[in-house]
Amino acid sequence: MSTTALIALLVAVGLVTFLYRYAMIGLFASRNLPAWLHALCRHIAPASFAALTATALFVHGGEVAVDPAAPKTWAALVAALVAWRTRSVFATIGAGMAALYLFKYLF
Repeated sequence: MSTTALIALLVAVGLVTFLYRYAMIGLFASRNLPAWLHALCRHIAPASFAALTATALFVHGGEVAVDPAAPKTWAALVAALVAWRTRSVFATIGAGMAALYLFKYLF
């Protein structure tokens, strides 16, 4: 791919991304969302975080694999338990990070 084609592709992708995001802000900024759509929007951030986390935990080399010996798997389990018990984002992140470093040291 030539440099000109690569730059044109990057500009096109940037423009499409900008228009997509601006359309959501521009179209809905001055309007009240329907209740059902507002309820769905509350789940976007947790769903995105869960998808990123699951990919980091269970995809290795392009294949889905659950490795019970991996420190990340156990740290994620600790973080999930802390999240369930405390309902605190900061406690969950802190416990998950501490558990990850501990399990990396132990394994």
